[in-house]
Amino acid sequence: MVGSSGVAQRLGACVLAAVSFAGPARIAGAQTNWDRYLPGTLAAIIEKHDSTIRAESAGKGLSFHLTGDQFPTRARVTYKGESRPVDSTRLEVIRRWGLAFRRDSSIASDFHREYLFQEGRKLLWLPVQDTVASFFTRELKPGQPVTLYVMWLGAYYRAGAVEWAFIVNEFSTQPVPRSF
Repeated sequence: MVGSSGVAQRLGACVLAAVSFAGPARIAGAQTNWDRYLPGTLAAIIEKHDSTIRAESAGKGLSFHLTGDQFPTRARVTYKGESRPVDSTRLEVIRRWGLAFRRDSSIASDFHREYLFQEGRKLLWLPVQDTVASFFTRELKPGQPVTLYVMWLGAYYRAGAVEWAFIVNEFSTQPVPRSF
C-alpha cells in the first residue's frame, strides 16, 4: 500500500515532467507549422486555378471562391515599397474564408494594409498581417528580394477579372532553400 506522501511525490513528478516537456513541444509545433510552407510561386497557384474559377463564374456578376487547401508557400518576390488599405472585396474573401473554415471571421481584423510585390513580371497586392507589416519599414527597402510565407484563401471574380486573395503571415530576407 502506498502512503499519501508517495502519491504526492509521484503527482509532483508528473506535473514537473509535463511542464518540462510542454515548452519544447510548443516550439517543435511552431517549427513544424512554418515547415509546411513549401518553396514555390504564386504564379503556379494562379495558373493552376484560373481557368476553373473563370469557368465557374461565367455569366455571374460578383462571385467568391474559397479554398480549403491554402497551398502554404514560401515565395521569393521583390518588395516594391508601396502599400494601401486592403481592397474591401479581398477583405471580404478573407472574412468569408475565416467563417467557412475556422467558424470565426475575426481573421480579417488582422489585415489592414496590402503591399505591392513583384513575382517575375506580375505585380501582386498582398494583404500582410499587421504584426508582420510592422517590421517592413525597419527591415525592407523598395526593390529588395524577400521570401514571403503566403497562404491562398481564394479569389473573387468580377467583370471578367479574377482577383486573388493571398495573405502574408511572415517574411524572411533570406533566399528560399531549394532542394535539387
